[in-house]
Amino acid sequence: MSTLLNYLELASDGEPMKLRGKYFSGIFFLLFALLLCPLPSKAADLQHEIKLATLAPENSSLMKIFREMDTELRKETKGRVGFKLFSGFALGDERDIFRKLRFGLIHGATFTSNFLADINPDIRTLQVPFLFNNYQEVDYVLEKMVDDFNGSFSKQGYQVLGWSEIGFIHMMTTIPITKVEDLKGKKVWSRSNAPLANAVFNKAQASPVTITAPDVLVALQTNLVEVVYNSPYYALVTQWYTKVKYINDLPLAYLGGALIVSNKTFSRLSSEDQETTRKVCMKYTRRLTERTRKDNDEALKIILSRGVKNIPLAPGELGYFKEILDQAVLEVDPKSLPKDTLQKVRATLKEYRAS
Repeated sequence: MSTLLNYLELASDGEPMKLRGKYFSGIFFLLFALLLCPLPSKAADLQHEIKLATLAPENSSLMKIFREMDTELRKETKGRVGFKLFSGFALGDERDIFRKLRFGLIHGATFTSNFLADINPDIRTLQVPFLFNNYQEVDYVLEKMVDDFNGSFSKQGYQVLGWSEIGFIHMMTTIPITKVEDLKGKKVWSRSNAPLANAVFNKAQASPVTITAPDVLVALQTNLVEVVYNSPYYALVTQWYTKVKYINDLPLAYLGGALIVSNKTFSRLSSEDQETTRKVCMKYTRRLTERTRKDNDEALKIILSRGVKNIPLAPGELGYFKEILDQAVLEVDPKSLPKDTLQKVRATLKEYRAS
């Protein structure tokens, strides 16, 4: 069982390493640039080699999909275009990778929508809690909105070559939470770059504890946090589920992801190769999404079979949660959560439900 979540540090909000002194910084980036230079190999025959970073572990089935994607792209472009893949945390976390992308040390990468929302806030509209009821709604809205999202990424300097996902996020707790009132004063895991979630926590009068995802397991063990949220598969592979007693199977929010490359890199390809690259990448990111959904379903069953109890919301509480959410949305800075885009997403969703 393996998905996009094999590699995700879902809350990639750690501070980057700070290098002191211009001399040391310059030497560091020179050495790093040399490290990324391809060695003489089959890749040297490529007209365009795209250096692509992912946090997927080298031996994961996810990397198998990426390698298959590379093989097909080379074949379809007759050897003109291919990827040089960097896996795992070899290039750092999402922020480290993005920094290298901006400096041109790599050409593209896969990111979670948590991080993508920092680049393009329009993406945050898809993460509104209780927005979607199922994957059919997600697929419909994304299909209708994809040109808008791709266009806004292009304005930021990036091309989206494919959309993937983490899946639906569920609330997991060490104490029973069935009502909004139950969250009052509870220690809830928080991320520094999550303005919408933090606004909701504030409305519920919870006590946010800001830590990175890798620290959550220890925080659960030491009772530093009582409420966390993530996909079932992530909770399974990170062992979070071993330190919680309850999980709510009602989807709390949706979390996606995407494969992006810089406009500068993409513009170097011929129009024919651009079309082929999009086609191949979209095919394989869709395969990844399908696998992710199956893995999350299986993970939820495993978690429940190992003693974690499903605890539903009390009658009427979903409406109260949504009421608090609507209030929180109004308080989020429009720069972080564009209201026009959110209105369009909700209108598209209403259209789907009406049909």
